[in-house]
Amino acid sequence: MIRSVFLNGIFFVQKLLFNISLCFFRVFSWKEKNGIIVGVEEIASILYSLGSALEGSKTVNLCKNLYYNENYDYYVGKYRYSKVFRYLISPILFGYLINKFKVFIYISGNGFLIPHIDGREYEFKKLKQNDCKIICYFTGSDIRSFKLLNEFGKKHGMDVITTFQPISHRGIDSKEKENVRFMLGQAADNYASAIFNPSTDQMAYISRSCYPFLYFADEKKIKYFPNKFKQERKVVLHAPSSPIIKGTPLVRSAVKQLKEEGYNFDYIELIGVSNEVVMEQLAKAHIVLNEFYALVPGVFGVEAMMNNAALLTSANMELETSLFVGANDAWVVTPYWLVYKNLKAALDAPMEILKDQADAGTRWVEQYCTYSFSAKYLNKVLEEIDD
Repeated sequence: MIRSVFLNGIFFVQKLLFNISLCFFRVFSWKEKNGIIVGVEEIASILYSLGSALEGSKTVNLCKNLYYNENYDYYVGKYRYSKVFRYLISPILFGYLINKFKVFIYISGNGFLIPHIDGREYEFKKLKQNDCKIICYFTGSDIRSFKLLNEFGKKHGMDVITTFQPISHRGIDSKEKENVRFMLGQAADNYASAIFNPSTDQMAYISRSCYPFLYFADEKKIKYFPNKFKQERKVVLHAPSSPIIKGTPLVRSAVKQLKEEGYNFDYIELIGVSNEVVMEQLAKAHIVLNEFYALVPGVFGVEAMMNNAALLTSANMELETSLFVGANDAWVVTPYWLVYKNLKAALDAPMEILKDQADAGTRWVEQYCTYSFSAKYLNKVLEEIDD
């Protein structure tokens, strides 16, 4: 009850500040709105990458990310004082931007105003009233329904991300948070010109068809490392952002069993380190263990393939049909019950076979996960919504 009153109070103040800002900056409004705003939260470098890929776009980041140290055009969350007052700064900034820019791309579930009350309904309605286009780009737990995905898991007789997420993220499956995800889905359904969301992995309260999840690998950073496959000792890497839902206990169990069986390899586990450190270690890894309850490879999986490592992950285009052609050949499809078996097979395989698998993944990233591919795809979508 107290939380509800508090959130409604914040939302009321934000709406007031937004409308004052909207009217004030309208006096100085530009003759013709153009350009793209990408915001408002960094998730796995998607915000920065998407902004870099779209010509004429400006990035807005309201929250500092501990793992990425990029620069943004409007970085409200960068400094301590702005972080404290971001709930007051962001609606004023929104009033300014809505008068200047034509397209707003929302990364994840947050907005310029808090989404807890109406799932961005008010915010989206104001954008439409001011002749702006909306694109929603969902990234995972912001939109994924625990109710729907758990039902999917039971139907297919398998554990899914939402099976274990309440253990590592207590309360994430609450009725209150599920209702926010419901409202986010409804707002996107009603107002967005386009929605990017993998329909199975991020099963949501969205009735419309969605565009596939896009990745933004820097072409200059995609590399083949033939020399590392000339080594005798294999390097296995696992770098979970959230160990429970990524399957880390299963990975440790498989590694322990194989070590007991006499397998001689290096196992590297990275938790809570910067992306720079992860990328440095990926360049040395022969085998990468990604995540084992998801149905898409995730950003880390793509980073593994762009660093020419043989990827083991549970992503499966037979269940997630939004994945691009050849996905199941780009990595070794490894649901959680096959972690030990597939890791053992990878360790038994000659380096030449691992290299072939790694090369297949790197080629797939070059074809479907680059800045140029995703920018072209996004620009095509933008052209379609302008028609």
